[in-house]
Amino acid sequence: MEKIIALILAAGKGTRMGNKEGSEIPKVMFPVAGKPIISYAVRAVKRAGIKKVYLIVGYKKEMIENYFKDQVGYILQEQQLGTGHAVICAKDVLQNKAQAILVFYGDHSLYKAETIKKLINLYQREKPTIAMLSVIFKDPLHWAFGRIIRDTEGEVLEIVEQKDCNKEQLKIKESNPGFYIFNAKWLWENCLKLKNQNVQKEFYLTDMIGIAKSQKKRIIALPVSEEFEAYGINTPEQLIKAEKVLKNK
Repeated sequence: MEKIIALILAAGKGTRMGNKEGSEIPKVMFPVAGKPIISYAVRAVKRAGIKKVYLIVGYKKEMIENYFKDQVGYILQEQQLGTGHAVICAKDVLQNKAQAILVFYGDHSLYKAETIKKLINLYQREKPTIAMLSVIFKDPLHWAFGRIIRDTEGEVLEIVEQKDCNKEQLKIKESNPGFYIFNAKWLWENCLKLKNQNVQKEFYLTDMIGIAKSQKKRIIALPVSEEFEAYGINTPEQLIKAEKVLKNK
């Protein structure tokens, strides 16, 4: 059994990137600094010491599979029903294969291997149910990520999406970029509890935080070393910004 397996979500089409029906390029295969977006994500977790990496694939999956070949494993998400649904699709493949599952999005290409190592070390030392990365934004309103709410002792209580924040919560700069390490046994026992009772009718991975807190499980968050690590690539403008960061690294 592996200590940690990485699961990278890469099934989306990328409509906000200008991808129309019939486009030949899945979102994570858009080039940034000469390589597909997702190649940086895979490289980062491998440099952090994770040997087994699986990609959740869907739209135009052949392009991704032809690029990586046997360097990674593949799990099909036939319908894109949300980030939580993507993880549910991995249950039958990965259950009992690892002690922990690291999950993040394939369009986040700027994480440093050193930051991922720090989170892994924290998880292994503290043994929480969930360890996650966070980001301290100078302008959290601009990025509109969910805010991380902590108690007086610094423990994570919940994640509140920006649209649901009250005035005080909107002032919180620590936000959730969507990078987690889950205790694998707990994840597979609880992922089917996710509901899609929201406007998008999708299963959200962030709801696993609420499930863990309802069970009084421990969640810890480690801020990334630099704000840019948390940048996602959802629009052509964000791709240009990521390209500048990569060229300056």
